[in-house]
Amino acid sequence: MPTPFADLEARVNSAVLDRLCNAVAVVGGVDVPVIFEKPYAAPFGGEADATAPECTGPSTGLGALERGDSLTIDGVAYEVITAEPDGAGFVRLVLGSA
Repeated sequence: MPTPFADLEARVNSAVLDRLCNAVAVVGGVDVPVIFEKPYAAPFGGEADATAPECTGPSTGLGALERGDSLTIDGVAYEVITAEPDGAGFVRLVLGSA
């Protein structure tokens, strides 16, 4: 049985995705709602890797992804550079070109 905190965490995470989700990642054929951030241009003409596309989504959909795994967002294929679970039900993925 989930703890009261686990239930509250699940409700808050669901509300966050309902309000802030702006893209859908396709992971192994499964749609996962995500918050997607993509820089408008590479800094210094691509000479510096200061910003990279990233997405944040539920651990249930993104938690198994590791460096080198692939996913698609808005029809564009990406490779996972880093996967950073936050311990509260979400995972932040830093992405690179696949």
